[in-house]
Amino acid sequence: MKIIILLLLLCSTNLYATNGYFTHGLGTKSKGMAGAGVAQPEDASSGALNPANLSLVGSRMDFGGSLFMPKRGFKANDDATGPVQIAPRDYKSKNSFFLIPQFAYSRKIDESNTVGLALVMNGLNTEYDEAIFRYFERPGWEATAPTGVDLYQMMLHVPYSYAVSEKLSLGIGPIIGLQAFRARGLKPFGAVSFYPDEVTNNGFDYSYGLGLSLGVNYRPTDLIALGLGVQTRMGMTEFEDYRGLFAEQGDFDIPATFQMGAAFNLTGELMLMVDYQRIYYSSIAAVGNRNDIPLMMPILGADDGIGGGWRDAKIAKAGIRWQYDPDTVLRAGYSHGNQIIPNNQALLNILAPAVGRDHYSLGMTRQLSTEREISLSLTYSPREELTGTNPNTSGQTGTLYMEQTELEVTFGWLF
Repeated sequence: MKIIILLLLLCSTNLYATNGYFTHGLGTKSKGMAGAGVAQPEDASSGALNPANLSLVGSRMDFGGSLFMPKRGFKANDDATGPVQIAPRDYKSKNSFFLIPQFAYSRKIDESNTVGLALVMNGLNTEYDEAIFRYFERPGWEATAPTGVDLYQMMLHVPYSYAVSEKLSLGIGPIIGLQAFRARGLKPFGAVSFYPDEVTNNGFDYSYGLGLSLGVNYRPTDLIALGLGVQTRMGMTEFEDYRGLFAEQGDFDIPATFQMGAAFNLTGELMLMVDYQRIYYSSIAAVGNRNDIPLMMPILGADDGIGGGWRDAKIAKAGIRWQYDPDTVLRAGYSHGNQIIPNNQALLNILAPAVGRDHYSLGMTRQLSTEREISLSLTYSPREELTGTNPNTSGQTGTLYMEQTELEVTFGWLF
């Protein structure tokens, strides 16, 4: 059973998403506008962003996939004042091409009620060929290669939307969450863990949990629409095989998030979408706890154990939708987020250099028939660098970097 679950996650995960480890958009059409569109639904995937939106998309199925191409790594500088450091040089993570399937479904029951399904995949991955932490070794705690982590998250949304009136829709839906995690090459950190045998090299461990989504879509006039989608924190079972690595004995919940926005009908063919999203990474101890704490005694695995030191992600998104002709829609978008990793939290974030902030997107939908369409999106996140240090590396400085490109294609069937 675990093998089946892992294969499903490996075939369904963005492996290294764009805003932290959350994907930058839900659905090809939204991704064509850099993730904007919480108030202007166009496909079944929108039900995962805002369950109220299903009332406006009718009965349809969207499926396809994307080619995701991340480049990430770090550079360790030759300026440490002591022996505990990362060997100075450039490190590039392996795995730069991923194929990721997409699927969502919506069924209109009657004029007021609509239900659906949507898969959302998040995650991160790094794999460095060598024993990066070999200078952290103590007797019995020798580093191994490769070094890196894999975090796979899959959330199945089951949204329900109720059309209160022609102008107002409300939505709610349970979310079923599944995670898989693996760490490799972190053996030296067992010396400062309360559970030294549950820090690294234990294969994949799994976590399960539930959450809830809520949404509102309100259209006061034909010229403006307002949308709000909220996802609660998802309480997940603990990663018991890694309770010595994560704070709170292996706890790794999925953070709460919300996105709100407006869509403006500028002309009969041109629309502007403006959204704001927040992801509450800092509330998850394994991610939000600081790691600029001197590692002189057991601390990993404790309630106040070290984490990534991440701040909450705050992302502004803007998108344009242009009805070029009766069968063609063109899209473009831009999003900008804050830097979620402080520059004094660099140590563990070489395993998760999620420093990207800007995303530029283009998209298109072409009607193939009255019931068939094809949509494409292309997103580019330019190389972002973060230079910092950490007290556990003898004053050594280093630079994290991330660059991403994603091409996505989906087919829509209306019925």
